[in-house]
Amino acid sequence: MTECIPGPDNNRHDFSINPVDVSANATLIFKICSYCGISYRYVDQIWEEIATEEIGQ
Repeated sequence: MTECIPGPDNNRHDFSINPVDVSANATLIFKICSYCGISYRYVDQIWEEIATEEIGQ
């Protein structure tokens, strides 16, 4: 995982889980860090990082 700002534990992300219903029998789950904005989606029973463009770097 990408390093993040120190929180209750050093370099830990503060993820909020966001389930999104995509059909009657499937739910897509995202988790997004409220500090640095890194996001993951749950695909095939693993967390997969969602690539984001770094602006200004």
